[in-house]
Amino acid sequence: MEPSSSDQHIIIDECIPTQATTHAHPGVPPPGAQFEYLNHPADIILHSWGSDLQSSLCNIALCMFGYITSLESVATNAAQSCDYGSHMVAEGHDLRSLIYSFLDEWLFNFHDTDFVANTITLEEINLDKWRVVSSGKGEVMDISRHPQGMEVKAITYSGMRIDEKEGRVDIYVVVDI
Repeated sequence: MEPSSSDQHIIIDECIPTQATTHAHPGVPPPGAQFEYLNHPADIILHSWGSDLQSSLCNIALCMFGYITSLESVATNAAQSCDYGSHMVAEGHDLRSLIYSFLDEWLFNFHDTDFVANTITLEEINLDKWRVVSSGKGEVMDISRHPQGMEVKAITYSGMRIDEKEGRVDIYVVVDI
């Protein structure tokens, strides 16, 4: 995606996965989710899509959290969301590095606080400065209530792909598990 000469500063709404009461398995997207998991010889490929870059970015973060635990088991705790899921800043030098940084910030936050988001909001996306500010709603992971999926160790550039078509943006990211 090429930025225009004018400042591309966008504020958007939140992405919330479709909830279904019977789904409780990490690594299996809930019905209606705009993400999936694709096989990779040693790791896993996160694939998200949306009508634009903003929604696909929200969905790729939810995809990552859904591989760690079932998103449907994650409630929204307002205090924990404020303490651990607010104002996540990611910066890059191009679109690929911005996506990498965005996911890496959320993954670092999880490893530091155990906070799992079930909703992601992009507060700002600026493609002239390659900057995204996001927040999430969710709660701290509790193994007695949240089924344990796979540990995501790291985000990688390997195989990262962004496909943009009219009305749809797909993001593919390989994560180290």
